[in-house]
Amino acid sequence: MKITSVKGTNDYLPNEVEIRDYLQNEILKVYVENGFEHITTPVIEDIENLDKSDGGENLNLIFKIMKRGDKLDKALASGVTSQNENVLADMGLRYDLTLPLSRYFANNKDKLTLPMKCIQMDRVYRAERPQKGRLREFVQCDIDIIGSDSRDSEVELILITTKALKAIGMKNFKVKVNDRRLLRAFLMDCGFEESQLDSVCITFDKMDKIGLEGVKNELEEKEFAEAAIAKFTGFLANVSNPQEISLESVKDILVDKAPAESLEYIMKSVNELCNGEFDVVFDLSLVRGQGYYTGTVFEVESIDFKGAIAGGGRYDNLIGKFLGQQVSAVGFSIGFERIFSILMEHGIDLPNKGNKIAVMYDEGELTAAYKLAEKYRAEGKICSLYVKPKKMGKFLGKLEERGYAGFINVSNDDGISYFEN
Repeated sequence: MKITSVKGTNDYLPNEVEIRDYLQNEILKVYVENGFEHITTPVIEDIENLDKSDGGENLNLIFKIMKRGDKLDKALASGVTSQNENVLADMGLRYDLTLPLSRYFANNKDKLTLPMKCIQMDRVYRAERPQKGRLREFVQCDIDIIGSDSRDSEVELILITTKALKAIGMKNFKVKVNDRRLLRAFLMDCGFEESQLDSVCITFDKMDKIGLEGVKNELEEKEFAEAAIAKFTGFLANVSNPQEISLESVKDILVDKAPAESLEYIMKSVNELCNGEFDVVFDLSLVRGQGYYTGTVFEVESIDFKGAIAGGGRYDNLIGKFLGQQVSAVGFSIGFERIFSILMEHGIDLPNKGNKIAVMYDEGELTAAYKLAEKYRAEGKICSLYVKPKKMGKFLGKLEERGYAGFINVSNDDGISYFEN
């Protein structure tokens, strides 16, 4: 039998779990202090819900759960081919927390107060090709506001999410914003057909990886109209970086100014309230991969470590798939695994560092050891009891590696013997 975890998943050592718990608790504390309420949903969802969730490319990454017993036998008897292999599955693992939240709201709406401000912090699953930065099992830390179409919701989510990031030591970042409505209007003004917009956005989202020439080539490969490609890439070519395209320049060429005005309000409000601790910038190339986003989309980009550490947007139509009526919703998710890997690589000092001690005792001294540990616990120490091993030096070295500050010898109690560092 294999002793390693499945590719794309991780085992975590005690000191790693201590850091993960600390980070999640700090994020949760900020969320709760700002009036959001914690909910949980099952990790398993109905396969129909997952397949119809407009999750973009994530729909190709669903871990599907096969039917069981008679249902599986009947499905197999029907003659399964690659075209109808979905008949074998009736459930799947959630690929994010937004689809489960939408179902949760539809199921519990009569028990909830609107607008609903909720927290979800849990594991999600994607059938990724395992590589650095891409796991099959990972944690997301979400806050969402359901039942409000006010632009103030976006402002509040940006301010609270950035507050949580600062609480865990991520301080040098910028917030990028865009609006799907604005982007779609811009693309249609360039000459693309409405049915082509999602495909164009998928290509445009790769701009930072493949460059303008790569975007142009991919659009040509998709056989879109030459005039539309020329107008689109020509506009982008006027600036050295698409992130430098101003909101005003896009607003000027659009008939419907409402999406641009909404972004102006969000940016102005956040800038007034963030005390200059970070910048909020318009980024026309910000798409976000999920197909369910309908309006504002946003992303937090780390300046020190390059890349996104949080993202989200407005998804006003997803809950309506369950209820048959539109319910406004917007959410922001912290990329927990990305942040954890950054902090593990560059170091993090936990508040209780120096507070963990080991109480070492000989066989037969448990009562004295326990009483001594209780005394130090009452003083706020974290105490573990250990029978003295034969190789004491090696054992103490292991404790030091795990973040212990020192130890006490029950049979020779001269107080805590601290490790040098």
